[in-house]
Amino acid sequence: MIHDDNRFRKIKNSILTRVVLFICVMIVIGGGIRYYFSYHLIHSHLFNIVSIHQEALAKEAAKEIVHDLDVRKQFLEKAVAAIPLTLLDDPEHLEKRLHEMHTFNPLFSAALVIIDPSGTLIAKSGTEYQTGERAYAQEAFFKSVLKEGKLIEIPFVSPLSKKVIFPMSLPIKDETGKIRAFMTGLTYYEGSDVFDRVLNGHIGQTGDFLLIDAKQQMFIAASDHTRILKPTPEKGKNVLHDKALEGFRGSDMTINVKGEEELSAVVSIPNTDWFVVSRIQTQEAFAMESDIQKTLIWAQSISLIIVPAILFAFLFFFFKPLRTSASLADKMSLGEVPLTPLPIARMDEVGYLTAAFNRLMSMLLASQKELKEIAHYDYLTKLPNRLLMLDRLERALLRCARNDTRLALLFMDLDGFKEINDTLGHDAGDQALVEVAKRFSALIRKSDTLARIGGDEFVILLCDLDSDVASAENAANFVATQCIEALKTPFVFKGNTKLLGVSIGMALGDKASTLDAMMVEADTKMYQMKKKSSLD
Repeated sequence: MIHDDNRFRKIKNSILTRVVLFICVMIVIGGGIRYYFSYHLIHSHLFNIVSIHQEALAKEAAKEIVHDLDVRKQFLEKAVAAIPLTLLDDPEHLEKRLHEMHTFNPLFSAALVIIDPSGTLIAKSGTEYQTGERAYAQEAFFKSVLKEGKLIEIPFVSPLSKKVIFPMSLPIKDETGKIRAFMTGLTYYEGSDVFDRVLNGHIGQTGDFLLIDAKQQMFIAASDHTRILKPTPEKGKNVLHDKALEGFRGSDMTINVKGEEELSAVVSIPNTDWFVVSRIQTQEAFAMESDIQKTLIWAQSISLIIVPAILFAFLFFFFKPLRTSASLADKMSLGEVPLTPLPIARMDEVGYLTAAFNRLMSMLLASQKELKEIAHYDYLTKLPNRLLMLDRLERALLRCARNDTRLALLFMDLDGFKEINDTLGHDAGDQALVEVAKRFSALIRKSDTLARIGGDEFVILLCDLDSDVASAENAANFVATQCIEALKTPFVFKGNTKLLGVSIGMALGDKASTLDAMMVEADTKMYQMKKKSSLD
């Protein structure tokens, strides 16, 4: 009897017993409070989360649109600046110049044209153009740019191909400011990157994007392609849409024209009358809300039944894995044992912590291994090395097969570099290589690759060239000529002036080309040029 009393008193005074009782009380009280306040709190937080997510998607789409517009604007500005006014009176040479620029950087997939103020085509490059006197005079975009001088115009359906085209125009002015002509870039919606996120993006099962012109009250682009170039709904059909047309920016819930409740976010496109809308039906956006309510009830019931029964028996064992892991981690930190994953007794809180620690350790070991094994860049010029160049060449060949384009591989060997090394020393040679890398880097696009694959050997990989052999070859020859010209400026090393030349071997590739064949062809042609220059 006394033994039973002592046992009862021991259990009663045990920390484990008090912890179990305390947790049981907290489960009951906390569960009730949690359930009482959960609905509005969860709804509010979920609304904020989804709103932030929708706004982030809209901002990202807007950012991509701004980038696409800026890239095309910069191209037009550079192209206009590169055309002498005298060429406007020489259509044949003007068209040749225009074709070279369009081929080298085909941002405008439909056409790049020059139109005089009367609307008559002067020069063109591409497939989407109208000939004849004053052929463009009645086009809405031409009237607008002629009247208001807008760079960005409203898209239209081509009378030739029946495809949707996005126009951008820039005036060509003389020294007095008089407009002599307009350079217009025309981009197909289909098959280009313009408005890609809006045209092809989807959010979940019911969400999508809209690009709207507030001034014209027109859908410029939409994931639902049937809306493109259609007028926006009448006022009163969608309250949030009406507010957006009046200047509202942000996110809110609304009822669309189909009577469906949706959560929409509105973000402006800078320097335009356009705004992007990302939207998703609330039924999908807040689908987890009811699931959370059910989960709360289920968790509360399970807690009241299971926790009191198992907590007391397993509380001691709960801390055992933690003690074991801490001891082993301490030994590893002191170097007494090698870095190895900590044992996981069970996947509870301690188990999750241990698993996270193991993942971090695995990432550390993997990173160390990666840093030791992978070096993709040349230590001197910071250019891609041979390994990275071969990887990019392989990927470029895959794109050729997928997109039916061409690429060019330029193998380059410096002429006169050995003399610099022999007469001025290796430091001067290193400086020469760095300077050559800088000069060549300034000549290529961001999508191209300049690599150093040997002592004085460089490679340029030109990707995504036109499928036409002549056009691709012209583009490659243009870059090769630029490289030769870039080395005509003397190099100065501590008062010594030296000239370098370059021997270039070129290989064109298409979907049927192989990596090895292109490497051999370019290398062979380079050494042929090297041999020829030495004989000369």
